Amino acid sequence: MKNKLIVSLLILSLAMNVSVLTVVGYNFYYHSHQPLPIKSFSTQKNHHFYQILKLTPAQLKRMEPMAALFHQKLGDLYSAIKIERVLLFKFLSQKNIDQAQIDQLQKQIAAIQDNIQRIVISHLLDVKLILNENQQERFFALLHKSMNTEQCFFFNNRDQ
Repeated sequence: MKNKLIVSLLILSLAMNVSVLTVVGYNFYYHSHQPLPIKSFSTQKNHHFYQILKLTPAQLKRMEPMAALFHQKLGDLYSAIKIERVLLFKFLSQKNIDQAQIDQLQKQIAAIQDNIQRIVISHLLDVKLILNENQQERFFALLHKSMNTEQCFFFNNRDQ
């Protein structure tokens, strides 16, 4: 009876140890093969989310001026959209609504948004040309993950 109890306790202990090791091993494997979490990115103005791709100095030299221009263009376009939105809300809040002005503002906002999409796609293609295969894979994985979060790395959060 005593032997059966000891054997049962040892088997139970062994089963618990195996399950704990399995969970720890799975988590280690899963986290070591995933892109860095989005929350670990810096939101400082001069930090670009693809800097974690371990760019070579030559790649970084090509990337930095391109990124600066990209961020400047986006900042200007988002400022323009904010102005158009303020005007739109102003027109919507008036007693006598001028539908033609509202339609015109909608078209202007849509044109700016279209321009933003073109600039972003062009920038992604330019970045892709600079990166090697592994960096491209990681870049697009990070980009995909960032699209599923509230934080976007194409511009500073205060610009949103």
